[in-house]
Amino acid sequence: MHAKLLVIAALLCVVRAHTYNCSRRSATLLLKRPAYEFSVKLLERVAQQDAGHFVYSPLSTWLQLLSVAEGARGQTLRELWNITKHHRNRCFKKQLSTILFRINRDLKHTSRRRGIIIVDKFMNVKNSYIRDVHRLYGIKTLLENFNNPEKSAAKVNKFVSYGTENQIPEVVYYDDFINTVFLMTDANYFNNTWKAPFNPEFTREEPFYSSSYGDQIGTVNMMTQTGYFLMTEFPKINARVLELPLSDRKFSFLIFLPIRGGVWIGELLYSLEMTRLTSVYNMFRHTGLQLVKVKIPRFKITTNIENLPELIHDMGVKRIFNPNLAELSRISNYKMYVSLMTQISEVEVTERGVRARSGIPDTLINDKGAVEFIANKPFAFMIVDKETEFIMYAGMYSNPSLY
Repeated sequence: MHAKLLVIAALLCVVRAHTYNCSRRSATLLLKRPAYEFSVKLLERVAQQDAGHFVYSPLSTWLQLLSVAEGARGQTLRELWNITKHHRNRCFKKQLSTILFRINRDLKHTSRRRGIIIVDKFMNVKNSYIRDVHRLYGIKTLLENFNNPEKSAAKVNKFVSYGTENQIPEVVYYDDFINTVFLMTDANYFNNTWKAPFNPEFTREEPFYSSSYGDQIGTVNMMTQTGYFLMTEFPKINARVLELPLSDRKFSFLIFLPIRGGVWIGELLYSLEMTRLTSVYNMFRHTGLQLVKVKIPRFKITTNIENLPELIHDMGVKRIFNPNLAELSRISNYKMYVSLMTQISEVEVTERGVRARSGIPDTLINDKGAVEFIANKPFAFMIVDKETEFIMYAGMYSNPSLY
């Protein structure tokens, strides 16, 4: 009997050690799936309201909600956990912080993100909360005088503009500070850095077609190059998927082009719920590099999403937006709730590349025998961190223009 008890105790120790193995690898495995599921579900809702033409950073909103969770209790905290599925263990939170630091470091030449929480300075926000959300999630808390809305808005916009190198100069307005005490906003931009830049000499004006009837709906500046790329057909999501390598191979720029016509591009996001990005990368490994003639539009998209509370409320987070139900006592002993939650994102896709600029070919590679990937109809795109499969940015292109 004594021997049996020793065996059981030993097994419990093994299970506990496995459960709390707080390494970067285990943290990545724990975070990968919930971050992806949250991102895809929210992207579906953004696509519906923006008619299939937008750019958005679901990771930024996920981190915003994690920062609110740091200050929440009770049912409010449970609602947040139900959609973010974040790990509550302090060690895993620190591992997430380490992962985010690595991502921001690797993207420092191509991306800027400025996530902020703005609270009325008279609400006596706890220093422990300000410290934790900045250290764990890189989100800055600004304490402003909401009784002077014009001055507060100007200070916040100046802070964001500086953090995004003047790419996004305005995120809040003076009336956002009226009759409220807690605001959240996020500004992001991404400017591509291709490993193999497109040669501008081969960019031509070409027609762009609708996905439903195949009618021409506009004209785009179509960039062209032929080279060896990872490309696969993924019938499960009705898409051909191409990876355009960035200068830092830790990240993927993925383009999803519907295989069948007559399908709204937004339906592709619904299909992504049935799979994982791991499956896409596994199929890439299976097919290997292929000689591909790539044609994609040159474009720039800026999207301002002001109704995030409605979209997140639809996903099940309700109490943080309700002044009578929000339980945010870890933020302040005063009663408060989130009254504004917005995001402005911008992505620019051009021929340029940061590295190997002098290596742009003067002539196209012989495309004899190459398969074609021609994005001349609505498509979706993602910028993904390969290690975590975090969706840094995602969007759809369906409103053609000459850029």
